[in-house]
Amino acid sequence: MARVTLLDVAKHCDVSRATVSLVLRDSPLVADATREKVKRGMEDLGYVYNRSAASLRNHKSGAIGVVLTQINNPYFAEFAAGLQDVLAEQGFVSLLAVSNEDRVQQARLINSLVERDVDGIVLIPAHGSTVEDLPNLHSTPLVLMARKVPGAVADYVGAVNDAGAYAAAEHLDQHGCRRIAFLGGFNDSSARQERAGGVRRFLAGKGIDLPAELAPECPPLRPDAYRAALDLLQGHGVDGVVCFSDVVAFGLLDALADLDRKVGSDVRVIGFDDVHEAGHNRPSLSSVAVPARETGRRAAHIALDRAKGLDAPAAEIELPTHLEARETCGCPRPPTTFGHTND
Repeated sequence: MARVTLLDVAKHCDVSRATVSLVLRDSPLVADATREKVKRGMEDLGYVYNRSAASLRNHKSGAIGVVLTQINNPYFAEFAAGLQDVLAEQGFVSLLAVSNEDRVQQARLINSLVERDVDGIVLIPAHGSTVEDLPNLHSTPLVLMARKVPGAVADYVGAVNDAGAYAAAEHLDQHGCRRIAFLGGFNDSSARQERAGGVRRFLAGKGIDLPAELAPECPPLRPDAYRAALDLLQGHGVDGVVCFSDVVAFGLLDALADLDRKVGSDVRVIGFDDVHEAGHNRPSLSSVAVPARETGRRAAHIALDRAKGLDAPAAEIELPTHLEARETCGCPRPPTTFGHTND
């Protein structure tokens, strides 16, 4: 069957093609009765809006590219949900891609999105990303999320990582921890540098160093964190750990269980991100709450503003964090709220 056109709708409704076009653009120039007649005619004929043709006319795709490093990490899923909240509200769609921490794959995905003429790209950079890994973005707005790329001139939305980690280390100290460690993340990740830096800054205020053996790196994945935690927990006298992420913290809890160490007393643990599962885990995981969904919303707003032609210096937005103290640090288990979302 031939595709129903604007002219077909116009003839069916006995109006001009221009009137149908104005209805599609929701123009106030069209009378309400005419608008309703045209909309009914579209429905009767099964008219489908040709967005590709419209994109060619107005040089806008109505799409924002979103490149995440992982899709199975609930923290990143919250970013994506926040982005979608705003994009859907504004009539945009997201084209989602996953780099799996692969810089080469990331470059291919970015190029593919640019070729599809997206109106902007929101990116969580893959591990080790450099400015050279962000190609062909001369006319496509780029918003970085959660991780920075050294030297990149781009908008950025993330969290106040240093202060969150500082508060976590301070809380462990208040519980009597005297050998505090930091676990996980990649050494060259801006997020790890800031989070480990917060722990280091607190300890320095007490005249204590954070040596490399008490700040081991590892990929932010549960099996890798488990193996790194086994090494950290044996022979170093560690009694408190701030983890790079909640996923890393879950790996640490696995290791503590296998070593028959009591969580919340033998070793006190605080994660980072406060994913949905943190409060429902048993024992409940203490965590530095990051407003991931709000971060996604802010990134979407910036991307849309840039797509509309906003010409302003690159923004750097860091949203505040707060500590959710639960059982793994030795605090009581709070009431569980199953409607919790990471906002």
